[in-house]
Amino acid sequence: MGPDEVPTFDSKDGGEEVKCALALDALPGLKYWTRNVSRHPNSFSLPTSTDKFYPDFVAVMEDGRLLVIEYKGKQLSPEESRDSREKELIGQQWAKVSEGKAVFVMATMEHGDPKEVRAQVMDALGG
Repeated sequence: MGPDEVPTFDSKDGGEEVKCALALDALPGLKYWTRNVSRHPNSFSLPTSTDKFYPDFVAVMEDGRLLVIEYKGKQLSPEESRDSREKELIGQQWAKVSEGKAVFVMATMEHGDPKEVRAQVMDALGG
């Protein structure tokens, strides 16, 4: 994204999005990751029924798979939000048609514990 365009987090220091990043950073088999920035020319996006959405994190795993994570607070989980449900369905369909080259996770923290995110991602990665 360029040396002067380091992405920032939407939440405060130590907030849930930061905790999600820390969980991502500690994944076994992770090659590298970045915070995906909305509407940056090099950002990753998926189409929605009305526009595009920019998942929060994009990572490359050592096995070559692309891991995309959209983090939502509990109040915005797919069960609670129509917008989140649409994003999850789109992300899962995108991963499905990738023929195993991509994984999409809609991550939430029920209790504010980053281990919850780690478990969701590990489950999606098959480990």
